[in-house]
Amino acid sequence: MKIKTIAPLISVLLLAVAGYSQDNSCAYTFTYPKTQFSFCLTIWGTLASIQSPIGVNHLDSQNPVEGWTANFEDDAGGTDGGIVIPGLSALSDTHPPAVTQPHGIGTLPLIFTYGSGNNFVETVNANAYEREIYLTLTIRSCKDCFWEGFVSRIANLKVDGSSTNTFAHALFSAFGYLKHGVMLSVDENACAGADPDGTSTSAYSDCLVSTAPFVATGRVFTSWGFDSFLGKPVRMRATYRVF
Repeated sequence: MKIKTIAPLISVLLLAVAGYSQDNSCAYTFTYPKTQFSFCLTIWGTLASIQSPIGVNHLDSQNPVEGWTANFEDDAGGTDGGIVIPGLSALSDTHPPAVTQPHGIGTLPLIFTYGSGNNFVETVNANAYEREIYLTLTIRSCKDCFWEGFVSRIANLKVDGSSTNTFAHALFSAFGYLKHGVMLSVDENACAGADPDGTSTSAYSDCLVSTAPFVATGRVFTSWGFDSFLGKPVRMRATYRVF
């Protein structure tokens, strides 16, 4: 049985509507003075700011580019996906996700549910002492088929507010650094990479973009390949850490 339509197909996902980009600003802010760490999220559940020390931003303060792309298919040839990168005006839904804070307003975790069902759910948490932000995306699809695909989490970094950083990556982490550094890492069922071409809306199928460090503008990204049977959800956690 083919995947149910849970979002427009990747080929028609881009919503080139200027109004959406203006929502690419802080809507939920978390600040920890003792560790000089602060970050905020947009109404879409993407990062709009990473600061450490507070006042030093590691994303573009004018148009932060951060978010995720999913692209998958089932064993009957059905295809589907989702995309949430407001900095590129790339959104697969015209309506922001529903937001819940189970421990009360102004606390973590923050849970974003996209669309009318619970096919895409993102849970955001953090460890202020380690200056880490955790973003876990859970995807559910058809209950009676086999489905597989790729999910990428991507960010254009401007560490210390500079447009020129040094980028590098290992198998499970990618990072940009100048005076400070920001690392995007994943668990061992995925990979990480760095790309001098800057962020696009494509889901990476592997991480072999740049095998050597480079000094430029660029992006860090993670990539998960997955498969699932009979509606089993797939969970993917990305971690940003300031070092």
